[in-house]
Amino acid sequence: MNENQANDVEILKIKKSKRASSLKKKSLKSQKEIANNNKTENNNELNSKNQIHSNINQLKVSDINLFASSTFEPLKSSLEVTKEMIIQQESDILEAVTGCQEPNNYQLFGKLPNNEKFLIFKCREYSSCGMRCCCPVNCRGLVMKIKLALSEDENNDNDNDNGGNKDDEYNNSILFVEKNFKCPFFNCVRPEMKIFLTETNTLLGTIENAFSCCDPVFNIYDKEGKLIFYIESDCCQCGYICRNNCIGKTEECVFFIYRENDKSNAIGEINKKAASSLLSIADNYSIVFPKNSTIEEKILLMISAVMIDYQYFEKNAPGV
Repeated sequence: MNENQANDVEILKIKKSKRASSLKKKSLKSQKEIANNNKTENNNELNSKNQIHSNINQLKVSDINLFASSTFEPLKSSLEVTKEMIIQQESDILEAVTGCQEPNNYQLFGKLPNNEKFLIFKCREYSSCGMRCCCPVNCRGLVMKIKLALSEDENNDNDNDNGGNKDDEYNNSILFVEKNFKCPFFNCVRPEMKIFLTETNTLLGTIENAFSCCDPVFNIYDKEGKLIFYIESDCCQCGYICRNNCIGKTEECVFFIYRENDKSNAIGEINKKAASSLLSIADNYSIVFPKNSTIEEKILLMISAVMIDYQYFEKNAPGV
């Protein structure tokens, strides 16, 4: 190899090195841009979630008028865009091990149009030990307190401040539900739940487990006692017939929502979800709200799902 050829080879090596260096720089730049874009998207998503929780946490129980006050506008806007709600019952280890009835706790999530899920309410049952142990669940008398959910960090702070006492957390409940002890007897005595604003004891509405020979039926009344919704399910569903055994746990059960003046076309549904495990004692529900439902109507429908759980799907609920 002569001197000119050696120089040409050296020049070619240098060009290849520069080209490889340039490609590497472009690759690193592209990776950096992708990482920045992902970081921006994650930050936007995090900011969106934080904004939702921030809006909810700004609400004050001291504001008496829940639906008219501008202070509650963030909650109104959150519920107004919520077309579907997820209700998850919290599992109780003591109840699972001993079989003894413990107070029920629920978490209520809103589902936005983009499928983002965020916690809105937490519910806790207050009832006597004698009522839980001696009475069938569908007859049980109880009070349920409903509070606005706090962010996870604030919940942890509250647990540290009050020693983890959940009862103290619910002293600032925004809604409460009353269910008086009633033993269902045909059409004469029917179980019902009444929903109130905590601050003023203002009645929002009533949910009644109406009498029916076969299909489970619920009537929903507004604060003036006017029937606004009618909920009915088919008693022939496997999830309903076998609800107290392992077969029923693996099946869904759908309750259809109708307007009071049209019981032929369903406008929404409450779906009792199949259990994720045969060992699970917690029940989960999803609610598809009717179009143009008001805030009050959505609250009444979400409590309807809780009443459905008590009347038919708890351990010793015969569903008379």
